[in-house]
Amino acid sequence: MFNRSGFWYISLVVAAYMIGVSNFWKFPALLMEYGLGGLLSYLFMIAVMVPLISTAMVSTKNRRYELVEFYNREFDTLGPAISFFLFDVLLLLYYPIVSGWFLKKLAPDELFPSSGWSVIALLLFFAVLTLTLSGGGNHIMDAMIVSLAMVFAALLVAGWILYSRIGAMGMTSVFKDQLLQALSWKGVSANMLVDTAKRAAYSVGIGMGFYLILGSFLSEKLSPFKVATVGVILDTLSGLLSAVIMIMAMSISASGGIQGREVVISTLPKTLEAIGMMTVLYFLYSAFFFAALSSMIPLGEVVTRVMMELSKKPLNPRRVPEFRRRSVLLIMSFTFLLGLSAVAVEAYTGLDVVKTLDTTVETFILFGAVLEVLGVPYGKGYIPRMLKISSYPGVISVFLLGMLAVWEMIAGQSLISLSILLIVLGVSLLPGKFWKKHLNK
Repeated sequence: MFNRSGFWYISLVVAAYMIGVSNFWKFPALLMEYGLGGLLSYLFMIAVMVPLISTAMVSTKNRRYELVEFYNREFDTLGPAISFFLFDVLLLLYYPIVSGWFLKKLAPDELFPSSGWSVIALLLFFAVLTLTLSGGGNHIMDAMIVSLAMVFAALLVAGWILYSRIGAMGMTSVFKDQLLQALSWKGVSANMLVDTAKRAAYSVGIGMGFYLILGSFLSEKLSPFKVATVGVILDTLSGLLSAVIMIMAMSISASGGIQGREVVISTLPKTLEAIGMMTVLYFLYSAFFFAALSSMIPLGEVVTRVMMELSKKPLNPRRVPEFRRRSVLLIMSFTFLLGLSAVAVEAYTGLDVVKTLDTTVETFILFGAVLEVLGVPYGKGYIPRMLKISSYPGVISVFLLGMLAVWEMIAGQSLISLSILLIVLGVSLLPGKFWKKHLNK
């Protein structure tokens, strides 16, 4: 029925992977904080990321390597694959907690405390993730495209209703003023460049290992560059739509500005409730939850494949599906328990687990992007010359901005985040013989 190896299908899968919950609150917050300078910087970094994504897919496209196999054969090390494994587990650990914000708003506040909704989100998230990954195959990509359609439908419906209400209330001029304020020039700073670089890399999903896996089964005729371009355009469009929706919500509620996640979990629901459009909120938040899933399914696939490669696979091909199901169940159960521990730590110590892990993740992505295109600094011949040349600005930029982000973590005394980052990055520096001896038995 579908050409699952076709250009548009794969491009929509990539877009579904890119678009996650951060598009709905981090992008609007970035725009409001840095204005036009931040938007231009973000668009520049997004453009720089396209050759990197293309290079990652090309790296495994011709040889059909698996992730661990790629680093083992091309660089005689397993460290980068292991670091992707640990990094993606971190994302799988806290991303469902973020999704709990949206579930909490779909029920009365007194039903469960915040930690209770985090646990429910973890249960739902990992149940769906386990079932989806255990089945594998084409159903994974089909589910991602359905999620993508839900996200854009929800954003367009919410945007149209809010704009209609603004017009009916005679507040069009207020909305235009808020929009112009968001697009005003607020200068350029090193902090802005680091923030936009982290946001851009996080948004397109480079540095997580998925593009290497995707490249291993792309058809020969498919252009990774074109696939990456379509994905980036749709990802950026979702962020811009979200920003406009949040600005419209602020215009109606007379809110002073976007303060991180508060606009999406507080201002927006209050605004929709005030205008009697709670149905739209349910639709919007359900789409956000599925957007989180469609971003995490590929990362779950990365974790599963790395684990399978580092384990003893059954010699009989008929036993491989059962082996995959056991691997998925084991790693998802382990990560689920880590997620419960994170919720408990946040509930009883007051530590902002989401912020701590988010800081680690956003900084690691910059270094992870270099690991994902390691063939560029190594001068590997499987990367086309023009793609290699166009990738160098991105490699240099993300590495330097990653070092600057580490310095900001040190200066800001984000010691927990820094420690986690160094541990994850450290494994990529260990010699290949170490991992082959201890893990690849």
